[in-house]
Amino acid sequence: MKKLSLLLSGILLLLFVSACTSVKRFKSATYKSQDNTLVDMDLFGSRLTMEGTELSDRNLWELSASAQTQLIQILNERYPDNGQFIRSLNNEYLSRADVAAFDLTEKKLRMVFTISKKRDYKILNHASGRFSPADRIEYLKFSLEIPEKYNLQFKEWNRYATEYGEIEIADMSFSRSFDLDVDGSWATKSDVCGKSSFSRSEAQEVRSRYLKLNGSISDHKIGVEEEGTREIDLTGNVIADVSLEFKGFPERLTIPLYTGESKDGTGGATVAALRFVDVLVPRMKDAPDTIHAVLQLDYIYRHVQSGWKTYQEWDDQVEYYSGTVKKEIALFTKRDYIPNFYGIGTEIGGKTMMKVRRGTGTDYLLQFKDYPDASRFLEWLRSISEDGSISGERRNSGLGVPVMIGKNLLLVNGEPVNMEQLVKTELKVIPLY
Repeated sequence: MKKLSLLLSGILLLLFVSACTSVKRFKSATYKSQDNTLVDMDLFGSRLTMEGTELSDRNLWELSASAQTQLIQILNERYPDNGQFIRSLNNEYLSRADVAAFDLTEKKLRMVFTISKKRDYKILNHASGRFSPADRIEYLKFSLEIPEKYNLQFKEWNRYATEYGEIEIADMSFSRSFDLDVDGSWATKSDVCGKSSFSRSEAQEVRSRYLKLNGSISDHKIGVEEEGTREIDLTGNVIADVSLEFKGFPERLTIPLYTGESKDGTGGATVAALRFVDVLVPRMKDAPDTIHAVLQLDYIYRHVQSGWKTYQEWDDQVEYYSGTVKKEIALFTKRDYIPNFYGIGTEIGGKTMMKVRRGTGTDYLLQFKDYPDASRFLEWLRSISEDGSISGERRNSGLGVPVMIGKNLLLVNGEPVNMEQLVKTELKVIPLY
């Protein structure tokens, strides 16, 4: 009987110790309902940049061997004088080999997602209120989806590796000691003999691993998943760097090859030849002014109904709410992703852009990679219209001479451009898109 009493006393002691431990997630937990008003999410900011190498100028010595040979032959014919020929070798050009595969359809996008929860202190003491200072977002999963109609898809991003976090819950130590009389009863302080002692010690660390950040990506959708734990609220910012790819359309850029000094010694730059470089740009047909995406957030909200006056969570009575937030957001505008190409033309009576007809008889829009290139070419056109010369050579036949650069003919409204048109037409640099 005494042995049974001893066993029951030990069990009661163990239950008492375990009931007072703080190594618990909560005191009690129940799922209440769905509430879509407890958490909100927005795209705080996004920045779109171009991938790859910028179109850049090169001098003769940075060109390929074949390009050097061709250019030296052109310059030798253009500048028979040794001094002018040597000075022309250091001019800046653009290597077709460097930009033949130039692709403007790939963009980099940095997005900052902001997650916040509603903090309404006016309902703090209301029994039916769903807010307390100890509340936190325990789990969330959000996605960003781009509609297929935009001809745009995700290519890659920086969230391939799953991130885990680890927290230390407690250092637990157990030590038990029993003193028994020989007859099985509890020993008292007055006992001096006929007594046995039993003891046991145990120590262990309690840790918890949780999902800090996980993600997935497909052609039109990215997803991010987060898991919170004690004292870790998921309110805050999540940064995602993604690469986007538009469906492409080929365009042809004009690259003038300038020489530093004219043949007659006036010192003005002249155009020795034109090069043409094919680049791939986002498809401009039906390009929207703003590209929108669908942002969706699913979350689990941990509301502390009672016990929130203490910092520890093991004495909390917890109520869980689930919720969903779905909205359409603006990613970027047309100005952010279209190329900054420029042409030369006039806007009198409607926009009319200059074209170039190659020796093969094919017409192309005369377009340049940026404003400085187009502006420099326009300055050269104005200079030849003032002195009646092309590439530094005086034309005795006057203003009716068509403007030819090598085998390339400049056109306006399908007609060859001559000196008279350059004088009378108010040409200017115009953005193409």
